[in-house]
Amino acid sequence: MPAPPRPAPPNDNLTRLLEQIEAETGDGAVSVREVLGILGPRAFTPMLLVPSLVLVSPASAIPGVPSLLSALVGLVALQMLLGHARIWLPRLLLDRALDADRFARVLGALRGPVARVDPLINERLTWLADKPGNLPALAICATISFFMPLIEFVPFLTSILAGSIALFATGMFARDGLFMLLGYGLVGGGAVLVTQAVQAVA
Repeated sequence: MPAPPRPAPPNDNLTRLLEQIEAETGDGAVSVREVLGILGPRAFTPMLLVPSLVLVSPASAIPGVPSLLSALVGLVALQMLLGHARIWLPRLLLDRALDADRFARVLGALRGPVARVDPLINERLTWLADKPGNLPALAICATISFFMPLIEFVPFLTSILAGSIALFATGMFARDGLFMLLGYGLVGGGAVLVTQAVQAVA
C-alpha cells in the first residue's frame, strides 16, 4: 500500500520574510545596513524582493523612498547578474534610515497584499527563476531601476515597471517561473506605453 503523500508546506514565504524583518528590527530608526544584517550579505533574492515590494506599495509616496529603493534594486540585480558572492552597497545607501514606526507601518501595509499572493506561489517552471534562466529578468530589473527617474514622465509606466520588478523578485525568491512570465508580460506592456509616448512626441 503506497504511503499517503505528505501535505504541502504552507505557502507563507513572503509573510515569513516580512515577519522576520519586523521581529528583528528595533526602535528608533531602521537603516538599510540593519536590514542587510538581518537578511545576510548573501541573501540576494530577499534584498531584491523587499525593496521591490515596498516600491509598489503606498510607501513609495514617501519623499526620497522611490529613489532609494530603485538604487537598491538596481545594485542588487546587477550584482546577481555578475555572479557576486556577497552584496555590496555604498555607505551612502547603507546609512539611509527610516523611522522605526514608519517602517513598521510600511511592513503592515504589505501584509495584506502579501497574504493574498502567498497562496498562489508554488515551485514551477523553476528554470525561469534560477540561473541562467533568470539572467534576462535580472538585466531588465537593473536597467529599469537605473533609468526609473527618466521614465516618470510617461503616465502609469513607473508603476507598471515597478510591478514587473516585484513579480521577477517574487519569482526568483520562491522559484516560481509563472511569476517570471507575468513579469515579462508587464515589461511588454511598458514597452508598448514607451512606444506610444515616443510616437506621440514625434
